[in-house]
Amino acid sequence: MVTRGMVPVCAGSLGEAVHLDFDERVSLIRFIRATLDEGGFQSTPMVAGVGGLSTRETISLSKAAADAGADAGMVILPAYYAASLSTDMDQVIRYYVDICEASPIPLLLYNFPSNAGGQDMSSKVICAIMKKTSNLCGVKLTCGGSMGKLIRLQALISEDTSINETREYPFLLLDGLIADLTPWMQCSGHGTVSGIPNFVPVASMRLWSLLNLPFPTETERKEARKIQGILARADAAAVPGGIRAMKYALNNMHGYGISPRKPLLPLKETEGEEFMKALGEAMRLEYELTQKVSTP
Repeated sequence: MVTRGMVPVCAGSLGEAVHLDFDERVSLIRFIRATLDEGGFQSTPMVAGVGGLSTRETISLSKAAADAGADAGMVILPAYYAASLSTDMDQVIRYYVDICEASPIPLLLYNFPSNAGGQDMSSKVICAIMKKTSNLCGVKLTCGGSMGKLIRLQALISEDTSINETREYPFLLLDGLIADLTPWMQCSGHGTVSGIPNFVPVASMRLWSLLNLPFPTETERKEARKIQGILARADAAAVPGGIRAMKYALNNMHGYGISPRKPLLPLKETEGEEFMKALGEAMRLEYELTQKVSTP
């Protein structure tokens, strides 16, 4: 994946982060950093999930991740007290400001209601956090209405130049589904963090390259639409199974262990077979594009 130009993200939702203990998560981050360095990718940045169930735990994880070699952290809202947090958004704003101010590495805000007890941060709340701490380097939006939030956040950044003036790098606006990559980029988003590129890196980067062409031809636009459609169907098939589907596919393709960490259980064989059929179209595209890349 890195050889194709992707930035690795570890210990996130599909990395079973919440089922890892503190030491396991840090060991994973350290191992990936060492693997990148040994492979000659010392300059490749790495993002690590560092969200915990409390402010104190998240700060501890961010510091440990930095020591282990992470260049940035990604933080989802604590889920256990979701009902109480949702009654007063000042608590949510304060949470992100506190962890950003204490973290030695920049942090991404990760809005994923399905994995955060239903908590869905509005663009207004995200804007408030952006303005209060320069160590928030971006957002990942895996939520309903993400396109509208992207447009509102992009408008704020365009209107208030001080937001990027106080940051080392421009604020990142990332999607959480490769199914949305084309409209996301058309609305001035910066990319996506998705599980599907793990299986089809060549196809994913081909789509990325096509979407970044300044003056694409009609043939190139047609190719982008074709790839986007195939990857969107694979993404839609993967979402219901989540990590269970990913584990099934990894076992089927590479012989990795099929079992997620409990209480999750492996997909039933019929469910797994259906997912592999849905993934098959994308895998055929990957093979086709890989052959083109490798042909002189």
